[in-house]
Amino acid sequence: MAQAVLISLRDPDDKMAEHERMCFAESARLPISELAMCHILEKTPSIDELSHARALFFGGSGAYSVLDPHPWITDTISLMLEVIDRKIPAYASCFGFQGLARALGGTVIHDEQLTEMGSYELKLTDAGREDHLFSSLPNAFWAQEGHHDHVIEVPKGVTILATGDLVHAQAFRVNNAPFWASQFHPELTFERTIERFRHYSEHYLAGQDEQQDQELSQLQGGQNSPEVPELLARVVRGQF
Repeated sequence: MAQAVLISLRDPDDKMAEHERMCFAESARLPISELAMCHILEKTPSIDELSHARALFFGGSGAYSVLDPHPWITDTISLMLEVIDRKIPAYASCFGFQGLARALGGTVIHDEQLTEMGSYELKLTDAGREDHLFSSLPNAFWAQEGHHDHVIEVPKGVTILATGDLVHAQAFRVNNAPFWASQFHPELTFERTIERFRHYSEHYLAGQDEQQDQELSQLQGGQNSPEVPELLARVVRGQF
């Protein structure tokens, strides 16, 4: 079995599904052959099928919202709870972060005013500076964002590790389980964010012209943080 598995939350024929796999493999320092991909929109993998992986990744979803009433979203939430019970090392970003928050009883809302597109400077909390995984980051770091939904109420049973000025909850760890999640994308560099943004531009830029200009301007000023992708590599290596 491959060292890690990406649970894809995108349409199987969406070319960004393979793009996401490539990005996770690059950031996790894995040959792409060592990162398997399961399309949960086609079939929900059993927890036994995943239990031998060194790490599981849950990523973004393209044009879907975690608030949509699709059965596969419910399946994803149930699978996340099983991953927690089995204590399989895992990391969820963006849609996966929101899904994990919902799975544990948190609240996610859609708010265009709090849309984040591009690179944002975030800060570690005191708990983040002590966390075995997130303590590898500097106190303030840049990360890539691309979302309209966000977690407005963090669930019980998690510890917030990073915050932002616009959207407060940016990362947390599930208490007593090796499962981390972030609103930002540790798998993306700014250059990879541009590629993904262009692919989903019709979805991302739905709105007023002034808002579109602001989003494009934000993307044009992006910055990379070399420490952020290392989060995924450390999960695979068990350095947490």
